Amino acid sequence: MATPSEKHEIHCAKRYLEYTETPFYRAFRDRENSESFDSNYAVLKRMEEAEQSLAAVESYYEGLDVTPKFYSKPDSVTLEESRAFFEAHGYAVHTFECQRMMLLTHTSPELLVHKCPVQIFAGAPLTGAAAQLVTESCGEKDFGLRLIDKQLGAGARVSFAYNRAEIPVSFCVGEGYGSAFYLSDVYTAENFRGQGYAAAAVLAMLGFARNPDMGYTDVFLYADDPAAIRLYEKLGCPDMKTYEDYANVLQQMVELYPTNENGDQTY
Repeated sequence: MATPSEKHEIHCAKRYLEYTETPFYRAFRDRENSESFDSNYAVLKRMEEAEQSLAAVESYYEGLDVTPKFYSKPDSVTLEESRAFFEAHGYAVHTFECQRMMLLTHTSPELLVHKCPVQIFAGAPLTGAAAQLVTESCGEKDFGLRLIDKQLGAGARVSFAYNRAEIPVSFCVGEGYGSAFYLSDVYTAENFRGQGYAAAAVLAMLGFARNPDMGYTDVFLYADDPAAIRLYEKLGCPDMKTYEDYANVLQQMVELYPTNENGDQTY
């Protein structure tokens, strides 16, 4: 059975992206945002009928300026299972290491947090300086802004931290699905890095997710940058590299949340 965070990874994007799905594959697309990798990708769920699945996915992107891409998700086949198949069909395989982290504890006293105004946006598309900061984070291209605007329309939140001139200099995206909440796209303008603005933006988002009325039990993120990992560890998100780490996290979760919202014991 999938965990709340795994269900989030599998289903959340279905709320704002066009998609097609069978027992063998799933594919997302955004006809108006072909540059966004996270808006246009597929998942191979089973190796049975892989040839037909690949043909169907490639056909799904015909007429769009999209290079078919397959991502690893909780319900996808493993790289070990699929590498030879993809390479035989002309696909390049790119791997990278990232760390899955979940919020469990309170923030560290070593955490540098800038005391600054933070505003959380919801619903309407971003405009003005907030939209410009998101565009800047994507190399002055608007594909990230287009995706975030769709996420906002589907219930996501974006927190912005402001400098003394009341200009947004850092932001963080948060998406909830079921009982899981996912943090992503943390960015700070170059001249304001290392000053605690990112921590302020992330803490505001964590405060939103921690509200018992929201019903989130799993708050998670992925990180691959050492500086970001150190920040998240200070925010109370431990790294999980092994099954032993995961078991320890589960034990801590049971200690923190011995019962669920219905009063039943947590296992």
